[in-house]
Amino acid sequence: MGAKISRLTGVCAAALLACTMVVTHAVPVDAQPKKQPAAAAADVKGQAIAKFKEANGVFKKGDYAAALPLFQEADTLYPGAAPKHKIAVCYDKLGKSAEAVAAYRAFIESKPSEKYADRITEANKRIADLEATLPATVTLKVMPEGVAGVVITVDGTPAAGPALQLDAGEHTVVVTAEGHDPVTEVVNVRGAETRELAVTLTPSAAAAPPTGPTPPVEPEEDEGGSNVPAYVTLGIAGAGVILGTVFGIQALGAKSDFDDQVEDPAATPAELTDLADKAERAALIADMSFGVALTFGITGAVLLFSGGGDDEGDEEDAAEEEASARPVLAPYAGPTGAGMAATWTF
Repeated sequence: MGAKISRLTGVCAAALLACTMVVTHAVPVDAQPKKQPAAAAADVKGQAIAKFKEANGVFKKGDYAAALPLFQEADTLYPGAAPKHKIAVCYDKLGKSAEAVAAYRAFIESKPSEKYADRITEANKRIADLEATLPATVTLKVMPEGVAGVVITVDGTPAAGPALQLDAGEHTVVVTAEGHDPVTEVVNVRGAETRELAVTLTPSAAAAPPTGPTPPVEPEEDEGGSNVPAYVTLGIAGAGVILGTVFGIQALGAKSDFDDQVEDPAATPAELTDLADKAERAALIADMSFGVALTFGITGAVLLFSGGGDDEGDEEDAAEEEASARPVLAPYAGPTGAGMAATWTF
């Protein structure tokens, strides 16, 4: 019995020893010492320094476009003031003013140490110089909202809004819209400035809706037609009377001379014929003048008592009618007769 127990004890001890060996050999796999954080940081910093030196060598050759991404990679690996400053200088050298300003600001905001004091001063100066060359952004806010057909001009040139890119200095902005009065604003902006400009459009007087009830339209009074044609016609009749009277007197005088010459034995047939023709011609003109006077007198009276021949009685139409209704009188005479011709356009 004692021998069996001894053998069993030996078997258990051997099994325990085997398990212990397995555990002992398995522990180093999971329990290997990890790299310390300080060592890892030093390794990253070393990579950043190597990349910075590579970038600096390219920078010194004047290849700023190739140096820029290398400086950016160095700053990503181990952020610092030195790569940030170089990034800003690269942008500056490449003529990318807006990016250079942002990079210079990032360098200053990284709070560099005292040894960067000169570079900080230089960065601030470059920011001021570069911003002066950058356009300002003026955003228009047109009120009321939803106005259709808004047109914007800057210094007389059409511009797309609402965000306007303006050079530093003074500018005249005009905003117009259909049915609204134009609005003019004078703005003075600094380089790289950002501001909002509110513009309120008001409906023009012609397009503004009525504020009260529309008054009733009173019918225009009919004042009758113009009397200008009547006066002109009566004037022609008066001229006919005067002309007829003059030639009537001449006809009577010529007839009296003819009667005296007939009784004169010294009168020649030619003289008698001339006096007879003269008397007859004067009588004919007198008869025609009185006929014209009678005709135009009746016509003028009809026009006068009927209120005129035109229903538009304003002064402007009367003046036009007077200018267009002026008659032209032309007396004429010939070997066999004489008279007066009149032309008149209504």
